[in-house]
Amino acid sequence: MLEHRWKKRFQVTLDVVVRGRSGLPLHGRVRDISTEGMFIQLAPRGVSARTMVEVELSPCGWLHSWVVHAGDEGIGVMFLSNDNSERCLLKLKFRSSFLRRIMMQLPDN
Repeated sequence: MLEHRWKKRFQVTLDVVVRGRSGLPLHGRVRDISTEGMFIQLAPRGVSARTMVEVELSPCGWLHSWVVHAGDEGIGVMFLSNDNSERCLLKLKFRSSFLRRIMMQLPDN
């Protein structure tokens, strides 16, 4: 499959809730994320390619997204608002580096 990403994706493991047209919550796990989109491991049911979804990602809240592809392993989504996704990525980066320093008990540089 040819990749069409402009931004670097970061490997993460985060739980999310996806809501499609049905409004029913689907629980998934983010495998990688960038300021433009993410891949969500999700059971292959209820979400089709070329549909709009909302993704609840803590600490970001709900991100309006477009499902670019859907397969057996999950869905690839593109964020519809770059402002929210960039702020989200900064929050996640800060949170993960902060937690890493606490867990490893390293002094702040």
